[in-house]
Amino acid sequence: MSSMMFCQGLYELMDSYDGFIMDQWGVLHNGLHTYDGVIDCLNHLKHRKKQVVILSNSAKRAEDNIDRLKKLGIKPTHYKAVVTAGEVTWLGLKEQREAPFKGLGKKCFLVSRPDDRSLLNGLDLEVVPEIEQAQFILITSFDSAGMKLEDLDPVFKKAVVKRLPAICANPDMVTVYGHERAIGPGAVAKRYHELGGAAHLIGKPHKTIFRFALGLFEDVIPSRILAIGDSLQHDMAGATGVDLDTAFITSGIHASAFKPGFTVEQKRKAMEHLAQGYGGIRPNWVLDSLIWQTPEAALRERERARMKE
Repeated sequence: MSSMMFCQGLYELMDSYDGFIMDQWGVLHNGLHTYDGVIDCLNHLKHRKKQVVILSNSAKRAEDNIDRLKKLGIKPTHYKAVVTAGEVTWLGLKEQREAPFKGLGKKCFLVSRPDDRSLLNGLDLEVVPEIEQAQFILITSFDSAGMKLEDLDPVFKKAVVKRLPAICANPDMVTVYGHERAIGPGAVAKRYHELGGAAHLIGKPHKTIFRFALGLFEDVIPSRILAIGDSLQHDMAGATGVDLDTAFITSGIHASAFKPGFTVEQKRKAMEHLAQGYGGIRPNWVLDSLIWQTPEAALRERERARMKE
């Protein structure tokens, strides 16, 4: 039996949690604009002194994400911290003290979009044009407009022969921008792995980044922290791996599985079908989107308040 509970807004969960780990894309925004109700929800959390840590598989550094969030209307006062896979990758590449970064070297072959090199800023690395010159591969994004995934095969096969490790700064298999879907860096790393290469994914669902985020909360025990995301593979699986309660947003990356007008029972069946494809991972809570409460719920609350007067 599934223990999934369906709720209409975060308001219903306020008595159970004091801290929230929130994904970005598919939960807060789509890269172009913030979803309806998100800022109102964040304002309510702030008013109630709830702590929010934004945890993203973005391959960009935390400061870059903070700037993006500002442009979308989400202010630093809305959250306690931003943690990104890119930030963890940057620190690892800078220090090269612990696996999988230890001893990587300084010469990297970069797989990214032409305009996506910001992760290299401040690092003592040399981007080499030929794989024969490289000591490792760094994957930050994929130029879907300019090439196909299999176009990388000749380079990757040479890298496999050289036994070059690959560092992927964003494990997402699919990226979301507006209503468009594109190949994510995680798919590039998977391709390299399938060809026989050693690919190291930095970010969700791996425990390291979740533990880093948990360490940023002040006086909030893990049982009072809720992880909110739209990916069963990354958000739900990763949070479950560190024993956190989870809330799944249906309107994100898996939106095609939930048709408009679905009843709760239809949503439950869709969730069960999805869970079967992701190792049986099931969230504790399911919401259509990140909102505080529906207009109908807000009206009922006002009516109850009037009755108490």
